[in-house]
Amino acid sequence: MSLPVVDIAQWLYSEPQFDLAFQPLLALSSGNIIGFEVLTRPVDRNHRPLLVESFFHEASIQGHAVAVDRLIVGQITKFLQGHPLSYPLFINLHPDSLTDPDIQSMVGSSQHGAIVIEITERGNWFGDIVEPVMQTFRNQGGTVALDDFGTGYSGLEKLVAVRPNFVKLDRSIIAQCHMYPVKRNLIASVSHMAEFLGFQLIAEGIETREELLTCIDLGVAIGQGYYFARPSAWNPGVQAPNHVIHEIQRRQNELLESSAQNLMAWDSFRLHWSLLMESLADPQATPHERLMAIMASTFRLLQPTAMTFLRATKKGLAPVFSLGHSYQDLIVWDQPSFAVRAFRENSPVVLQKTSDTPCELYGPVMKFLNAPESIAIFPIGHPTWAVIGADYMGAFSWSESRLQVLRGMAHLLSVVIPNDPYLT
Repeated sequence: MSLPVVDIAQWLYSEPQFDLAFQPLLALSSGNIIGFEVLTRPVDRNHRPLLVESFFHEASIQGHAVAVDRLIVGQITKFLQGHPLSYPLFINLHPDSLTDPDIQSMVGSSQHGAIVIEITERGNWFGDIVEPVMQTFRNQGGTVALDDFGTGYSGLEKLVAVRPNFVKLDRSIIAQCHMYPVKRNLIASVSHMAEFLGFQLIAEGIETREELLTCIDLGVAIGQGYYFARPSAWNPGVQAPNHVIHEIQRRQNELLESSAQNLMAWDSFRLHWSLLMESLADPQATPHERLMAIMASTFRLLQPTAMTFLRATKKGLAPVFSLGHSYQDLIVWDQPSFAVRAFRENSPVVLQKTSDTPCELYGPVMKFLNAPESIAIFPIGHPTWAVIGADYMGAFSWSESRLQVLRGMAHLLSVVIPNDPYLT
């Protein structure tokens, strides 16, 4: 029978132990497992379980949270040494633990991105305190998730201060979300924020088919919950149930077909063509203004996560004009890049699921962290002197109709925009 913990100091000096349980996180674009949350369950010297919430509450109020977290990170680091993984492990830590040199050292010694630290929105900490701590932690190779989002009173403030790689929506928001418009609107709003702020959104506590399908429809990237698997001892061969994978893939295909039909029915080229042609026909318009008009029209038509026009320079491909959460640094010629590949081969590059594509751009872990899944890049000019690219966070987002739009705009750019060095 579980007993409440009263004296954490005594526990720390009496052969402290944790049992580890692992719960998978699934990509809601494919059903593939992309990581595990590690649940730490304290036990006494006789290996009897202790009440988890009571234990960690007592550790915090008795001033031993960092010491306990040091043990947790040490145990997980040791686990990783014996189990090299191709995806990250998520662990909960007290915010104060991020400044601990021993914890920073252990996290830094792991493969970059192999450990994702979850810090809760419920914690009593503030932006001006946590921001420099987070910067230092990232410099040590740390990756961060903001847990329990939507349960506190200063969620947006903490979102700005932490600038997390992941945000986990609390179970209280996900529960029966298909039945409550307020919950669906909240999930949709955070999903849109994820696209522009560059974090991956995780729905925590999915327990029913209806909750899963609602999260997919609202653009949530990752799911976790009993509907996929309960926490259990480590099993390297664990997979999501086949019916869950089929449901995810079927829903994604339905959304893709619906998107393609809407795009064709809308016939957005006709809708915007007259305004675009009027801008391009203006004799006073500069090449840069024409470029902006074409890029803006294309962005409105496709509504991607990001879109960028890059022009060739002596050093590499330089971004001239970007919309959305775009990569905005020079891509040097010897840097592995899909954009460089499209330029050099004078051929489009279309990837529907980059996490399944072998490329040195994506390490074994970091390929899952804030990387768009669907990418399309088209060359511009004959010979090629620029490229235009757009991407979506979800997999299999490039329907043939969308590709026709981007292909047509790339051709239009090659006709009406000169190879002008002043564009940069």
